Amino acid sequence: MRSRGKLYVVGIGPGDVELLTLKAKRALEESEFVLGHKTYVERIRHIVKGKIIESKMGEEVERVKKAVQLAKSHIVSLVSGGDPSIYGMASLVAEYVYSTRADVDFEVIPGVTALCSASPLLGCAVSGDHAVVSLSDLLTPWETVEKRLRKALEGDFVVVIYNPSSRRRVDKLVRAMGIVLEVRGNVPIGVVKNATREKESVFVTTPKDIIEDPSKIDMHTILFISNSETMIVNGKMITPRGYSRKYRW
Repeated sequence: MRSRGKLYVVGIGPGDVELLTLKAKRALEESEFVLGHKTYVERIRHIVKGKIIESKMGEEVERVKKAVQLAKSHIVSLVSGGDPSIYGMASLVAEYVYSTRADVDFEVIPGVTALCSASPLLGCAVSGDHAVVSLSDLLTPWETVEKRLRKALEGDFVVVIYNPSSRRRVDKLVRAMGIVLEVRGNVPIGVVKNATREKESVFVTTPKDIIEDPSKIDMHTILFISNSETMIVNGKMITPRGYSRKYRW
């Protein structure tokens, strides 16, 4: 009789294999099956020793069902880009397992999320309090997205925007930048495309510039909207944490 299996929900980080955690690497190496979107699987294919099962965007629920079923008697890894809890697969796995009372042991292995890899490329865009908002309205009504974005901007957080645009959502990006202009003005916005991956691009722009040419922003981009203290120094985006108010240099 086969021993009980295990399901790992593995965050594989932003793309650079050197940013994969040791625990994530061990889970992938010991897994008999590894499931994931083909884009993410390709990044860790050289590590995997078991069987790889690829799927496409929009097949997340079926992917989770398959992973849970296999994990009843096998060691399984379900991979998620970045961190599984940040717009990743962790919540779907937990919701499915708990709602169906599936008899499976699962563990979420954290990964380096896009925010943590992209902020240092700009300098230090995030240093303390911040808010993260996704502009994707695939699972969240756009009215809710707008409300959350506006409240975050009004709170003077550095606002980090995931999933800012796609070929079908350019109008939503333009509307979001209009809200930034309304609440914050034409403030600096840090842009990181393909963080730690091929064709990486890092620059600072403004909401007006994005509205004039939204084509420079896509789904592989993350945006950092500066707060009232953020500075641009030698082309770098730096948000002070407050040490200068307490100490003398």
